[in-house]
Amino acid sequence: MSNKQANIIVVCGGSGSGKSAWVKRQIARARRLLVWDVNDEYQGVRITTRRDLLAAVRGNKTKPFKIRYVPQAVTPEEFSFWCEVAFVAGNLTAVAEETADVTSPSKAPPGWGKVVRRGRHQRLIVYGITQRPAESDKTIIGNKTLIHCCMLKRAQDRAYMAKEMDVSVEEVANLKPLEWIEVTDSGQKTKGKLRF
Repeated sequence: MSNKQANIIVVCGGSGSGKSAWVKRQIARARRLLVWDVNDEYQGVRITTRRDLLAAVRGNKTKPFKIRYVPQAVTPEEFSFWCEVAFVAGNLTAVAEETADVTSPSKAPPGWGKVVRRGRHQRLIVYGITQRPAESDKTIIGNKTLIHCCMLKRAQDRAYMAKEMDVSVEEVANLKPLEWIEVTDSGQKTKGKLRF
C-alpha cells in the first residue's frame, strides 16, 4: 500500500451475521495489527491498560506485532486514546469493533476522526465494525473505500445502509447469516457468502 492510498473499510451486520469472522480472515496476514477488542475475541497479545499499550507499540514503524486492546472502560475517551496510539504508531492495520458504542451519528470523536480522515498519511488500513450503522459515526462512511454489509436486524439500519450503498432496501433485508453485499467507493457492487 502506498503512502497516499486510503484503505478504509466499513463492516456492518447484526450479531451472528459473519462480520467479525470476515474481518478476521482479512487481517490474518497483517504484520502490524492493533484491535479495539471490546468483546475480547481476537487473537494476539491481550493488553488492558494505556501504559502497557503505549509500551507495546513504541519503537520503529516496522516492528511486527498483533495487539488487541481490551479496555477496562468502553468510553469515547478510551476509544479516542486507542485511536491516537494507532495514528502515531502508523504503518498498521487498525480494527475498531462495535463503533456505535463509542461514536455517534454526529461528529467523530477526535482520535477516530484523525484516523479516518488522515490515516492514509500514516499508512493505516482501517476496519470500522458495527452492528448499528445508523447510530455510528458518519465520518468513516464519507471516507470509506469499501462497505462490507452483512445481515442487519433493524429496519432503520437496513434503510441507512441501502441508501449509502445505492442498493434497494430489499437487497439488504434479504441477506441471510453469512451473506454480504460489498460496494467500493467507485460504486462496484459484489455479493457473496462467507464459507468455512
